Amino acid sequence: MPVTNLVWLTSSSEAFTPENKLAMEGAFNAQADWVARNIPSAPTDREARGVALFQQVEDPRVVLETAHWSSSDEHMTWLASEEYKASSAPLGAHFDFGQLEYFHLDTDALRPVDAAAGEESLLRSPVISVARVQVPADKKDEFAQAWANGKSILEDFVKPNVVRYGFRVQKSDPDTEEFIFFAGWPSIEKHGEFAQSPRFSEHAGPLFAIAKGLASKHYKRIL
Repeated sequence: MPVTNLVWLTSSSEAFTPENKLAMEGAFNAQADWVARNIPSAPTDREARGVALFQQVEDPRVVLETAHWSSSDEHMTWLASEEYKASSAPLGAHFDFGQLEYFHLDTDALRPVDAAAGEESLLRSPVISVARVQVPADKKDEFAQAWANGKSILEDFVKPNVVRYGFRVQKSDPDTEEFIFFAGWPSIEKHGEFAQSPRFSEHAGPLFAIAKGLASKHYKRIL
């Protein structure tokens, strides 16, 4: 099962610095070299592998790292490699690992779009929203159905941008599922307009009725 690795990192300084960005670029390059040597079937293009770094708008110290893998096991092989250990060690000088959070999403969320149809990928969107929804474990299927019933409302509103979504693989709480959905936007203001749109309650109402909580943040790609 293809997965998307999601990693949230927080700068150890008061701002996200050029040195932070340079350290992440080095880690990305090391990963690309390892993938080229050990997974020859994988795309060599960074975007094709869903590799990116997004900076949070609400708290610019926070960044979100993404990458696609063909499976969780494939990613774990990279994490066990000497190359990973060598490339990740310098990050400790730039990020507070005490605030590190990471897990896999059960889909290739940043996969290519249908450019011929005019779609705009998440990787090329000026802004993306990342919503994390906490769902009671025993209502996972009910929530998934409610999402399926109403997701076209959001998809139609964001066009030509796209919506991608999936469930967290490694749960932090056995009683809670986490559903993540991404949406591309031309601006944060446009996202705000969705809540005022005529069909917003039709989309969100059934989800809110099931969810235990929801937090949404905005991000802009910087690598």
